[in-house]
Amino acid sequence: MATISAEYQALGQSFQSLRNIKGHWDGGDSNPAVDNFNGEKHQTLQKLGEYFGRRGTPASAILQAMGQPDEVKQSMDEAFHASLMPGPMLGGTGANPAIANATGAGLGDMSTTMMPTTTKDASSQVMYFIYKWRGNHDYLWFKIDAVKEAVIESSWYHAME
Repeated sequence: MATISAEYQALGQSFQSLRNIKGHWDGGDSNPAVDNFNGEKHQTLQKLGEYFGRRGTPASAILQAMGQPDEVKQSMDEAFHASLMPGPMLGGTGANPAIANATGAGLGDMSTTMMPTTTKDASSQVMYFIYKWRGNHDYLWFKIDAVKEAVIESSWYHAME
């Protein structure tokens, strides 16, 4: 994916606007555009997930279109229990500097590496970008190869509550 089409750049901008609207799942009033199944936020995330979720998509393309993830995790176990874990959010105080720099600018530079590469543990060679639809109840995730800085796979987590 050399360039992002105008359609998906626009969808990314739409998502970034929608993610700032507090709905029921974010402590605000119920809002069909951001809370409902097949609401505007859900449909936008579905389209972005289909487009950027293809194996080999550069992580920088996701970050460019969708902005920083709501959370970055090193394992799905960590992600599935996100509502129980007090860990920092990207850009928050105490964030891991290795992932707080994952802005899409300068990916691959020593100063903006997405993950430490000194460890031999295979699980530390991946990271999960999490983009929330309805808080920790439903979110889109991208599994990223931290060395190649590209998508391995992508899917949805649904709490099914």
